[in-house]
Amino acid sequence: MTEKETIEFRKKMKLAQKVLDQLVFNKFNIPYDIKPEYTRFRDRWIFNLWVDVDVDRYVSFTPSFKQEYQDFIDLLDENINSSLRYVNLQNDFGGLFFDYINDDEADVFINQLNQKLYSELENRYNARPNEIKEADIFYYLYKSGDENADIRLEALGNNIMVKDEETGEETQLVSCRDVDNIMFDIFNAEAISIEYESFICQ
Repeated sequence: MTEKETIEFRKKMKLAQKVLDQLVFNKFNIPYDIKPEYTRFRDRWIFNLWVDVDVDRYVSFTPSFKQEYQDFIDLLDENINSSLRYVNLQNDFGGLFFDYINDDEADVFINQLNQKLYSELENRYNARPNEIKEADIFYYLYKSGDENADIRLEALGNNIMVKDEETGEETQLVSCRDVDNIMFDIFNAEAISIEYESFICQ
């Protein structure tokens, strides 16, 4: 990039930030960064936006949840593109990326969900904590990094196996199907509005 092109691109980034501050990010005062990137595909410089998403305000199962905030984040890419069109900078915008912050309340909920799961497996099948741990069974809050903010609850795990103390042979105590069903039933009983996806035995 020549010095002239560098100056012009910096002007574009400053203008983009001014427009986005006024038309998009002023409502919730959300932290974000504009970062330049050279793309070989377009053979030019573009800028990307990195936005901090407050998890506890975004997910519906925390005390800090705000519906307005969730709606704002979900429409962020569309609003950014619309705002940049006012100053003809939409073609200089590369993409939207997310960092996730402040998930303490969400972690508390996920931990409680896992405790319910482990208690159910212990009560129903007499599965020991070490056997559940070895099967890598747990709920996990997945957070996507780009394009659209995507936070979903995932079910992970495998068959629960037990080892005979005398022979050392392993037998199945709880099948993947049973683990999957239990995890879905516990999730369903919470009646929370979040995408759920199972990766049991995958």
